[in-house]
Amino acid sequence: MIGTMRKLYQELRQGTVHPVYLFYGSETFLIEDACQRIRNQVLPSDHSSWNESVMDLEETTIQELVQEAETPSFFGERRVVIGKNAWFLTASRGKEKVNHRPEELLRYAEDPLPENVLILVAPAEKLDSRKKTVKELKKKVREVAFHALEGKELVSWVTQRLKSTGVKVHPRTGERLIQLVGNDLRLLHMEIEKMAAYAGKEGTITPETVSDLVPRTLEQDVFKLVDRVVRRQTGQALSVFYDLVYNREEPIRILSLIIRQFRLMLQVKVLAKQGKSEREMAALLKVHPYPVKLALRQGKSYPEKTLRTLLARSIDTDQAIKSGRVEKTLAVERLLLSVGTLSNAALETKTRPLS
Repeated sequence: MIGTMRKLYQELRQGTVHPVYLFYGSETFLIEDACQRIRNQVLPSDHSSWNESVMDLEETTIQELVQEAETPSFFGERRVVIGKNAWFLTASRGKEKVNHRPEELLRYAEDPLPENVLILVAPAEKLDSRKKTVKELKKKVREVAFHALEGKELVSWVTQRLKSTGVKVHPRTGERLIQLVGNDLRLLHMEIEKMAAYAGKEGTITPETVSDLVPRTLEQDVFKLVDRVVRRQTGQALSVFYDLVYNREEPIRILSLIIRQFRLMLQVKVLAKQGKSEREMAALLKVHPYPVKLALRQGKSYPEKTLRTLLARSIDTDQAIKSGRVEKTLAVERLLLSVGTLSNAALETKTRPLS
């Protein structure tokens, strides 16, 4: 995906703008960024709002969108017309209750108005290639997929965003930011802007800056807790738990996230044995690839049997709390202590800490 996106950006830098674009994918932040780059390339700054139309295809027909794309600018300049939520190009039904006539779109794509730019946006993982409209449209327009970034692609994106602020950046800053925030690009962008404003032109954004300024989430703290459990660092795991309770986090909520993490570790372990790639696992489990990568790393030292035991004990603890047999804080304490005493040589394997 990143190669396709980079090619699009390279085309725009060279002044190449296609008359019709088809953007799709789950990473809506990247889609919005691409639309903005096209706006910057095409629209004059003094008349930008007058020469742009954004229409929701869950409420507006494709015929109306095409009609808008066929309308020249009042000032004789170029125009950008964006059709959001083009679910009719995917296998999902979306929320649209309008009668689209896709043949009108194909007619326009065959001979588009050269001075205007039409952008169709389908915020879905993939298009429905079984549909005739999609097959024909792909032959006539500039198609770009925007999927969730992971691994080196994610690190590269964060590094470039940090550099674009003009502030000095420590080499490990991006890695620390991803550890805390994950691969939510919109949230990463917001945190980068905040840290750049804090550091100022003469300052430096360091991993310590990230730790000081980026707020912790319950999911991140539970991930850290589970990571300490995985390493049989029971004391540290309990310390994280007590800190969460002190900050008035609900023990039952903490336990539910522990169960979710153990379940994910087991699922990816089983799928890895079946030869599935991280991207395939993410698609099957309907989660982002980044948590899959971390779960694989966390569960690496555990055999499948032990992971099943961890999950079963966690579920039993949840049932004990909900049945009123054990007080909730005490129940989670006992769970963490019991997991720490699991006798399994594989748990002694030393791996590099995740956070």
